[in-house]
Amino acid sequence: MSRSKSPSGIEIWRRHLVPVGATHHAAEEIAQQIQGLIIAQDLPEGLRLPAERDLAEMCATSRPTVSQAIRILVVRGLVESRRGSGAYVMRRPESTLAASMNLILGLNAESVEHLANLRLWLEESGVHQAIAHATDADLAAGEAALARLRDSAGTTASWMSADTQFHSTLVRASKNPYLASIFEGVHTTLINYEYRQWIASGTTPGWLGRGQASALTSLHEPILRALAERDVEAGRLAVIHHHHAMADHLAASERAEARSRVSR
Repeated sequence: MSRSKSPSGIEIWRRHLVPVGATHHAAEEIAQQIQGLIIAQDLPEGLRLPAERDLAEMCATSRPTVSQAIRILVVRGLVESRRGSGAYVMRRPESTLAASMNLILGLNAESVEHLANLRLWLEESGVHQAIAHATDADLAAGEAALARLRDSAGTTASWMSADTQFHSTLVRASKNPYLASIFEGVHTTLINYEYRQWIASGTTPGWLGRGQASALTSLHEPILRALAERDVEAGRLAVIHHHHAMADHLAASERAEARSRVSR
């Protein structure tokens, strides 16, 4: 089935988006409008959203409100944010699975550790299989995803999209679409939950700053290198090292936030 295309740049957005003003729930209302438009008009993946200033004009609201709406859509997996380029439509078939896991997290926040372990096991399996099945095209896609990851440091929403793309690209190289879909659903649910405070506030933790780009890249590059060198043990160790390093970053941020609350 062919997908409908935007007839003339932002005209499709102008025809369907309606003003929301500066209400308390304006960001959520804008996110709902964009979500509905993506679904109703079957907008293709990779289609660029209008610039934030244009969306703000169409919805009669402020750019910060539009920015918050975009972050909401990033969390839902309907939009990806690319640093310096804008926001783009993203379609994820695993969204239903992600919704179920979000419900579990909502009912039992302590289960996040179990979800993190599940993500680790899935990536270990995916990378193991990818080492056996990855093609030159898969490795090239991994290199491109790693470069995008490096460039995304400094902006939480952009980093979340780039991080998801990098890990999902490598697991997709396993050539098992079910494993890839389940992994992406788990990864997306976990990262959305773990980064929720920074998405809500529009802030970026220190360890994710622009000055940390090299350190962050060094956590990911060994996984890709293991695929290129067809080294199963190196891949396993790289995945485990990444898992523990990111867990340490998140734990440190949580401790810092707790100290900040006490001192207020």
